[in-house]
Amino acid sequence: MNNIISIKDLSFSYSGGVNVLEDLSFDIQEKDFIAIIGANGSGKSTLLKLILRELNPSSGEIFISDTNIKNFKEWNTIGYVPQINASNIPNFPITALEIVTLNLYQKMGFFKFSKRSHIEQAKRALMQVNMLDFANTPINKMSGGQQQRIMIAKSLINSPKILIFDEPTTGIDKESKNQLFRILTHLNRVHGITIILVTHELEIMKDNLTRVVEIKDKKVVVR
Repeated sequence: MNNIISIKDLSFSYSGGVNVLEDLSFDIQEKDFIAIIGANGSGKSTLLKLILRELNPSSGEIFISDTNIKNFKEWNTIGYVPQINASNIPNFPITALEIVTLNLYQKMGFFKFSKRSHIEQAKRALMQVNMLDFANTPINKMSGGQQQRIMIAKSLINSPKILIFDEPTTGIDKESKNQLFRILTHLNRVHGITIILVTHELEIMKDNLTRVVEIKDKKVVVR
């Protein structure tokens, strides 16, 4: 199996202070289903931001598909689903279909109008997360679990190779959590999408994981 992400001697500190992460080295393979765990404040979300190049490492390197992220261009092949909260859910009546279609904005041509093909792509993405029946429902009228699935559909519309999640089960009920993990397992096993997620829900999903990455004392343990 080929490595899709390689992390080499990675360290990071905020504003020149003490390292949050120190000399991390590990690989993520194609079609892996990885859980990143650790205590609050251990650097889990920081690691995701480094992989997404929202932050730059103090030292070390990250490679995506053998390309240093400094030179990586194909960010549309990586889907990122942040925690669901009031800051990333629009507080106006945009429908599920509309919000998913927004991720095709760059493909809409000069006038930025949705074509029939764009609508069909969005519907297929909604179907993958069992939310097609909610296509015309405003996202701010949905439960947290439903909103989470809409945000996954938004990431799926560009056919990503990698999906990255930061605490995807925050604020959703047990049945929604189970439904979410069933969807992620399907995307991983049937569609071959590499999945990386920060989580505290290791127990209910451990049987579906290929590996667990634990951040402890600024270091990483892969098991």
